[in-house]
Amino acid sequence: MPTSVFHRLARGEEIAARACLVGCAALVFVAAVTRAFGSPVLWAIDVAMLLFIWCAFLGADAALRAHQHIIIDIVVRLLPQPMQRVLLIVHWIIMVAFLGTLVVLGTELTLLNWQRPMGDTEISYAFVTAAVPVGSLLLMITALRQLVGYIRNHGLRFGGGESPL
Repeated sequence: MPTSVFHRLARGEEIAARACLVGCAALVFVAAVTRAFGSPVLWAIDVAMLLFIWCAFLGADAALRAHQHIIIDIVVRLLPQPMQRVLLIVHWIIMVAFLGTLVVLGTELTLLNWQRPMGDTEISYAFVTAAVPVGSLLLMITALRQLVGYIRNHGLRFGGGESPL
């Protein structure tokens, strides 16, 4: 895919993640206020949960794309640069394989939950579980792009307090 497509996809993801977070917070607030007045909106927490899971997966991809995931490298930094490079490539390969597994199993889970209603709503629970395969696929695309970029750029080094990602 061309870079502009990835840029538009990333921008759309960020907007959707922010909208999900705002919607989640607003629904939890509405649920709390209406419950305090003795007339709770029962579906608000269910929809907030739906928005939260989507926010988590979309936000995880945005964080990976921006190189903002936590990296614990105290032992890795003690190794020579070539070994660090090999370990990071192996790490990415394992991560991509894990995400691929989540795409497959998440899709199966989504299909199994299509008929199941979500809590007090008529919304299918599949909309909640669909965040797993969709989010994992987006994360996998980001991880593959970063892996390919890292393999192609031999000048990238792991050290000096900066992640090569």
